[in-house]
Amino acid sequence: MIARRPLGPPPLALRLAAVLAVPVVLYALVATGQKALENYRLNQEVDALRVEIRANREDNVALQQQIQRARSDTAIETIAREQLGLVKPGDRPLVVISDRPPATQPAPTTPAPAPPPPWRQWLDLLFG
Repeated sequence: MIARRPLGPPPLALRLAAVLAVPVVLYALVATGQKALENYRLNQEVDALRVEIRANREDNVALQQQIQRARSDTAIETIAREQLGLVKPGDRPLVVISDRPPATQPAPTTPAPAPPPPWRQWLDLLFG
């Protein structure tokens, strides 16, 4: 028959190993969790930046198309006629005369002078 050791408190070496192993395992779990959380946050940021890049590229394409349209002869002529009031040689400008007088700008009003301070009002009231 095999001799069994009596049950009792574990040996000192086993207790010491358990005391040292538990904090190490807990630290490893916490560090792994922190890295996973940081990785998740960075992936979210990457996704947001990708969406922003896509929107900026679409805006860039639209602006390039707008530049190409603005460089065409018809667009240049339209800007010259409408915004700058220019006419082609040989064209006769048409001036519209209205029955109504032109709108005038109202004269700027000057603000009313500030009332004198209360002590000055009392002096004026008492001593005229």
